[in-house]
Amino acid sequence: MAVTIEDIAREAGVSIATVSRVINKTKPVSAELRDRVYKVIEKNHFKPNSLAQGLITKKTNTIGIIVPDISNAVFGKLTKGINSVFAKEGYTVVLCESQGEIEKELKLLGILEEKQIEGLLFAGVDVNHTLVESMHKKKYPVVLVTQEASEDEEAVHTVIHNNVEAMYDAVKFLLDNGHERIAYLGGPKNDFSSGKKRVIGYKKALEEVGIGVKNSYIVQGDFSFEAGYQGMKKLYEENSKLPTAVVTGSDVIAVGAIQYLDNMRVKIPDDISIMGFDDSEFATYIKPELSTVRISYYDEGVKAAKMLQQLMDGSVEVAMKEYVPHKIIRRSTTKSLN
Repeated sequence: MAVTIEDIAREAGVSIATVSRVINKTKPVSAELRDRVYKVIEKNHFKPNSLAQGLITKKTNTIGIIVPDISNAVFGKLTKGINSVFAKEGYTVVLCESQGEIEKELKLLGILEEKQIEGLLFAGVDVNHTLVESMHKKKYPVVLVTQEASEDEEAVHTVIHNNVEAMYDAVKFLLDNGHERIAYLGGPKNDFSSGKKRVIGYKKALEEVGIGVKNSYIVQGDFSFEAGYQGMKKLYEENSKLPTAVVTGSDVIAVGAIQYLDNMRVKIPDDISIMGFDDSEFATYIKPELSTVRISYYDEGVKAAKMLQQLMDGSVEVAMKEYVPHKIIRRSTTKSLN
């Protein structure tokens, strides 16, 4: 027979109200009474009814996460970082996949409100005015992570890496190593932060040193192996003068590009240097090992979770945007021409 709150109160020699206060932390209880109740709870392996607790505390201890693609390793690391913070506080994390489609994102925002989540971490593709407006109407606070609002970057609290500066630094690294003909294989054009902003960083680095940007050197698709393969194929077939280096929007894209060049008997890095982005776990497993831009998505998830905690608590003023750092990692797919 299941142990009830009445059983706990009787064995601890306290009132049911006292047990409720200890469990739900609704009113202060002396240390002696609290310890006595907890000992009885542990002894009997008592688990309070979460629904009943929610009715008392007005809390569900549930956090929502929306990502476009749960199979993407980036979002796996991000979720681990988020969960590392909330698990310690006794929260349950609900992970939802939107496939980057606004209709699904809007629907999920409503479903999660019905589930009475206390806060949401949102990783989208194009966080436009419609999404922002819907977020502002929800009862729970929202933190964008890995993506900024596309029409007003200060519209929603955000934790992100600086995509413009990260790609700028990647291209600058190649320029400093003597490369001038540098092509770009990136993510979708409708992806505001990881797509559009990385192109801005790419162009900024080239224009700063007086190198004209060739449209035929820019190919954008999705963040997949196939996009990298087909993008590199397009660069190879449509340029009479091949680039000496290719900077990519993700490590997965880079691997796809490397596979195509390998099929064409183009040597890396002797003939063409390749630069990834993310520093995924497999970046050191492939041969040659991949030079890349390191982003700690785990740390990004931790920082976003802590920002959401502050918004839920409401006791301190929270900055609208925080950045996590990036770092250029030199490995074996890039060669110096100097």
